[in-house]
Amino acid sequence: MLILFKEMDLFKKAVLLCLLTGLRLGEICALKWSDIDPENKILTVNSTVQRLYTKGYKTTTVLTETVPKSECSRREIPMSDTVLEIFATFTNNTKYVFGGDKPLEPRTLQYQFKKILKDAELPDKNFHILRHTFSTNCIEKGIDVKSLSEMLGHSDVQITLNRYVHPSMDTKRQYMNEVSKFYGQICGQTEKKLSVSQQ
Repeated sequence: MLILFKEMDLFKKAVLLCLLTGLRLGEICALKWSDIDPENKILTVNSTVQRLYTKGYKTTTVLTETVPKSECSRREIPMSDTVLEIFATFTNNTKYVFGGDKPLEPRTLQYQFKKILKDAELPDKNFHILRHTFSTNCIEKGIDVKSLSEMLGHSDVQITLNRYVHPSMDTKRQYMNEVSKFYGQICGQTEKKLSVSQQ
């Protein structure tokens, strides 16, 4: 994580943004300054980019900006103060946050992410691991699944549960200890009442 703050550049900012918001690769590449509302601390997902097969082009695919794949994917995400601070470091006056006057090429960001991992001596992973990390961290911090599902742009809470909610044994043990404490408090109060009534 520390490597992202060392000599921070455009690509490291994009990686941090994904870790802090759970945005998809194509959503980050298509993000416009008009999607950012610093006053109300809201980031709106209005578009995404992907490579699509298109007839009439010499290349096999063409970078295409489209609306998100579902109505749920078009969403508003609350921005933390840290996210706002990241945006405040930008000095460009371009249309797209990361791509200038056109969307950032997803393959470029994917390549830069893998380069960051290599520099940090971490295992090679796909960019999507950042979205998974965001989701896991949210669950571990106690966020409810419904809120997380809406921020991720899922059409069904079940998708979030199946893909991202995998509590560890330590987490389960912590929950069990919390339940034990709860029952322990009840037992303690009951014993206290009984001893008082017997006097």
